[in-house]
Amino acid sequence: MSRVMNFLLITCAVLTTTLSPSYGSVSGSPLECEYWVAPAPVGSDQNPGSFARPWATMEHASEAARDDSCTIWFKDGIYRGFNELERRFETPTTFRAVNDFRAVLEADGPAIEMDGIKNMHFSGFEIRHSGPGADKTLLIMDRRDDIYWSEYISFTNNIIHDSYNNDLFKIHNGVRHLTIRGNIFYNQGDSEEHIDANGITDIIIEDNIFFNDFAGSGRVNSGTTKFYITIKDSNGAEDDQVGSERIMVRRNIFLNWEGGTEAFVNAGNDGKPYYEAKDVTFENNLFIGNSQQLIDTAFSVRGSMNITFTHNTVVGDLPARAYALRSSLTDENLKNRNLLLANNIWSDPTGTMGAGRERDPDDNRFATGDPEDTINLVLHRNLYWNGPRPIPERGLVAPLVADANPVVANPQLPAGPQSLVLPRWNGSAFASGNTTVRQEFERLVDAFGRIPPLSPAAGQADPNYSPSVDILGRPRGASPDLGAFQTDAAAVDLTPRIYLPMLLQ
Repeated sequence: MSRVMNFLLITCAVLTTTLSPSYGSVSGSPLECEYWVAPAPVGSDQNPGSFARPWATMEHASEAARDDSCTIWFKDGIYRGFNELERRFETPTTFRAVNDFRAVLEADGPAIEMDGIKNMHFSGFEIRHSGPGADKTLLIMDRRDDIYWSEYISFTNNIIHDSYNNDLFKIHNGVRHLTIRGNIFYNQGDSEEHIDANGITDIIIEDNIFFNDFAGSGRVNSGTTKFYITIKDSNGAEDDQVGSERIMVRRNIFLNWEGGTEAFVNAGNDGKPYYEAKDVTFENNLFIGNSQQLIDTAFSVRGSMNITFTHNTVVGDLPARAYALRSSLTDENLKNRNLLLANNIWSDPTGTMGAGRERDPDDNRFATGDPEDTINLVLHRNLYWNGPRPIPERGLVAPLVADANPVVANPQLPAGPQSLVLPRWNGSAFASGNTTVRQEFERLVDAFGRIPPLSPAAGQADPNYSPSVDILGRPRGASPDLGAFQTDAAAVDLTPRIYLPMLLQ
């Protein structure tokens, strides 16, 4: 059996037993348990939580609601202040904006701190810091009393943006069975991330859009922000979880880099003497190189093992130290082990693949790092395109040597609009005129990730390494295409649905 197949059998076995491909939920009958929340002074935590007499805060609602598969509805308005949640529901309990993104959670520090919570689901909110001077992480989730894990939680269809001091979402020290689906993230604090996944397990991050636009928020871009997503473990066994493991990052869009020389996504980071990330899959993601700010690379790995990067599309003029990958070590890291890169598209039509800030085509790099730092790096059946210039041979690996079955051709990806419209919400619609996150997601896929039926990428993927669906959740069939998009797939509606009470209709 080949080393590639051995690696896949190991990683797929653990992922398929824990990660569900479902998206959204449908409720076909009236909800039997409902509560209501509205900003003060209409809402008051002295009220009974009815439609006519709503509560005022998420924190109070989380404690006062009965444990009976309830939905807690949030009316339009700005909810100012800190919410600390500790409730462990035995039934799924939904916190839901009546109108998408019209219920705004705004705070000078964390808008929500979740300590050991269970069975909570959050949907339809805009979540943000109040402005300059706001402190700490915008959202934070962890264990409580070193006993109670935060578990069985979802964040779906939210806009999470503008942390002025730290991460947008810190998930750490005892979190499991969390799904982050169909959200928009932008503008973290200096030297921080959108999602810091630290010492966690069994997590799905899917169907989201990640970008930065500091000027659009009236902020100065310091050029120091870090990864959009980092998966690591800073504290070892202190939280009974050594290394973040069984993490799925799929069907996301990453664009408009405004940070320092880091990567869009990263596994491992803090130089620890154990594998900081294990059994992590990145698949069906779209990475858009539309910025002129230098990035280190699209994808980086440090002190991690069993990392799979399949059916992703990296496209555009991406000023980078290496276009595709950095595999390296810091401090006490163990050597990276078992990295699989298969069925991807890497396409820089400008011919400057991995040329960096100086844009010297003679110094291009596809991947970078010391070869001694990585054990079992496998490239298999990827498409490489560097416009009028050859595929880079310098750096960590020469892809046309390491990949025994490469496709070297123009995948015919769309050039995208000359002036990209970023997916920013203005209070009533996105800048493009769309009104849902899903519409924005499909717009960006169509502008940057769609290949035509006669593309050299069509039907060329190795099906042994293909997920069952593409970036839009459509079936790939027996002849999968390279990259994130499947040309001949039937349309699938992945818009989250939730019952709206008769009172509002």
